Amino acid sequence: MTKPDATLFSLQQMIIDLSLIDRKHYFPGMKRHENDIEHSVAVAMLCWYIHDKLALDLDIAKILKYALTHDFVERYAGDTSTFASSEERAAKVIREQESLQKLSTEFSSFDDMIHVMKNYEDKLDEESLFVWSVDKMQALIMGDMDNWKAYAEAPISYDDFTDKFDELYPKSSQYTKEVFRELVAYCKTTYYDRPKTS
Repeated sequence: MTKPDATLFSLQQMIIDLSLIDRKHYFPGMKRHENDIEHSVAVAMLCWYIHDKLALDLDIAKILKYALTHDFVERYAGDTSTFASSEERAAKVIREQESLQKLSTEFSSFDDMIHVMKNYEDKLDEESLFVWSVDKMQALIMGDMDNWKAYAEAPISYDDFTDKFDELYPKSSQYTKEVFRELVAYCKTTYYDRPKTS
């Protein structure tokens, strides 16, 4: 007997593959890294919470689809740090475009997923920018929870850390600005090599 719908199995395989892609962040108090699937679920839950808490007039279905699929291109492109060099970031864009093209062929029977992934990459609507912003916030939350272990290992200095988030904040969604600002301000007080006050 043949498989009833091959895409059911292809999707599950992609989830397995993405669960094997480790990000830099550790789970608090553990040697285990967060993987892409765990990260995507976390971003989806944070998006849902912020959307609900602030009673935002944004399409929650679109937000959750973006959040769940926002890193699917990493199946073939791999994960690249927010703190990577400009050259590495440029190479990331090319790898992700190639990966999206490959996934578009593999999942041609799942038009909606491919459409969502392409729209997220383009960041042309408020929902995609909202998810992009929460994605950056989730990294801060994980960083704080594991006492900035991944940042210390890199190492990413306090100045580089603050410069990066000073760069990202103006690009963030208008709907996340206040939460993002408060989170960055808090993280500056807990960062592993923050300036010591006397």
